[in-house]
Amino acid sequence: MSNHQLPQKSTVDVRRTLKMTTDNSHCSAAYSYTTALDICAILLNIFGCFANFPVTVLLFLLRSKKSEGLILLRVLSAGCLDFSLISLIEKVVGLNPNTGNIYIDGLICLLWSSRFLFWYISFQIYHSLFYFACNRAYELLQIRNYPIITEKQRLTAYMLLVFIGSFIGAVPHLLLAFPLSNNCACDPLPDNFGILSVLYAQAFLWIAILGIIYPAILVYICIALVLRLRNSERGIIADELEELYFLKPRLFPTSTTITSTPAPPVASSSSDSERNRVGVLERPGNKSVPHAWSASCCIVPLTAAFIVGIAFESTQQLLSAAGVINYRLRTPAEKFSLVLGSLFTVLVPLILFFHIPAMRALIFAAIASIKEKIGKSKSADTSDLP
Repeated sequence: MSNHQLPQKSTVDVRRTLKMTTDNSHCSAAYSYTTALDICAILLNIFGCFANFPVTVLLFLLRSKKSEGLILLRVLSAGCLDFSLISLIEKVVGLNPNTGNIYIDGLICLLWSSRFLFWYISFQIYHSLFYFACNRAYELLQIRNYPIITEKQRLTAYMLLVFIGSFIGAVPHLLLAFPLSNNCACDPLPDNFGILSVLYAQAFLWIAILGIIYPAILVYICIALVLRLRNSERGIIADELEELYFLKPRLFPTSTTITSTPAPPVASSSSDSERNRVGVLERPGNKSVPHAWSASCCIVPLTAAFIVGIAFESTQQLLSAAGVINYRLRTPAEKFSLVLGSLFTVLVPLILFFHIPAMRALIFAAIASIKEKIGKSKSADTSDLP
């Protein structure tokens, strides 16, 4: 065999191994929107849109003395909203919309049909959840070296890690796009050996980070956080998520009675360490009550939902990268994975809403407002009697 034939043979072998390492190599021939999994996914996506939108708006209305955790929650909630919208549009419009314009269709193929946007948003959700958990762990576990970095530096680092990490994780899908193809989403893998190698490495890296490393660290953080809160006495740990407040309290009258008056903004890292030493009970103007299960404990159910949502997909990707199975779009396995991912994005806003006191207080404000209106209506009816 001549030397020029070796790369061709290697390419064929690697392509056979990598046949389904990515989700858009080709699609299942038989496809219908009437399956139970499709209907379930559509319903979850619709509910996810309605649940994530108000929670995202409320998170942008909330204010905090330190903005790191709150901003990461905003990114997480906005990502869940985008995921629900993108998944719903995929079901309704499809992956290969044709406008008749070669340039627009090429752009659609590059960003939409290749599922670059879908995976970018997915990675954004996973990374923002992970770094939010790390932020809460650093704050509540009072890691000594953490306050050396200023708040602005920490926030910048978190945002760069989330968005750059999401782009790096999703950019290999751009290599699979064929803008001039009529069926961009379902084209076979390219014959380029370099592209196949990148896809192969990305598949295993994706599995290692999201399927193994992130879940292991999140479980460790949950255990350490719960043990720390259970062993703490007299509320010596300050949970800043308990002290979130709305910028205009007159719009949310009840929540202001639950959340504490915001303390002056932290100006330096030395004040961070001083706050950790003094504790929550010695801060002037603090009205929060120590809880065994604080708002930051939302990490526990979020981690459980994350593991459920990612475990099946990671297993599929691992078996596909190993050449055991073929990963195809529109198959029952891929649809079931999408249902689990949609379920995760539905659970996130519910978990956040019922764990953050400022949000939870809106329920009591609404109940009080309804009772007040009913009382006024009854009094008006009584006054009308002769």
